[in-house]
Amino acid sequence: MEARRQQPKTAFSGITERCIAEIKQRLKQYHSPEQIAGRIKREGQRLISHETIYQMIYADHQGLKEYQQYLRQGRGKRRKRGGSNSKRGQIPGRVGIEHRPAIADEKIEIGHWESDTMIGGNHTGVIVTHVDKISKFLVAGLGQNKTSAQVNQVTIALFAQVPDVQRKTMTFDNGKEFSGHAEISKTLSLSCYFANPYHSWERGLNEHTNGLLRQFFPKQTNFRIVKPEALEKALYSN
Repeated sequence: MEARRQQPKTAFSGITERCIAEIKQRLKQYHSPEQIAGRIKREGQRLISHETIYQMIYADHQGLKEYQQYLRQGRGKRRKRGGSNSKRGQIPGRVGIEHRPAIADEKIEIGHWESDTMIGGNHTGVIVTHVDKISKFLVAGLGQNKTSAQVNQVTIALFAQVPDVQRKTMTFDNGKEFSGHAEISKTLSLSCYFANPYHSWERGLNEHTNGLLRQFFPKQTNFRIVKPEALEKALYSN
């Protein structure tokens, strides 16, 4: 038992204090371990996997246990591989982000959006968010549930006020709430793409933006009773 307790410390011994501090800072901004690991890699620092970050949190390495509250799912235990998450990505007509036009990453034209949802406490309502990659302009709307029909309805209504020239691509995660992407694509005349599973940094701007909104709407918020004016006020505050 004592030897088992020592294993996490040995496994994490090569991770610097600077890296730990950055992980803590990014967790407080509601960045996911997947996103943090991707950013650290892109910035040329010591390679660290998102699994290692999760392990450090649950092992309370360097006081990371208290940062568990900032995990987007807020869960106390890791989900088993091959469980419910294994179904993510089974979306009809799914087109991967690798097929998205390169210009979307060059950030030289408006109209390439990163999209996601924020779920209310106990699945009470949803906020659908879309943020433009270059201008960082955010549109968001309230929905009663996380179904694809509801997400589509909210999205199409939001983009009714967005000029056609500013509708080029949307990039989603692999949640089934986006399984109705074909309707979005047809109605809004844009192309839809999906990030790779567990690569949330591929939609890093949207992840960060949702983290900022969480400052106004904590995880247990019932979005079914949030008034549109309250959401609008939060949008203008970001």
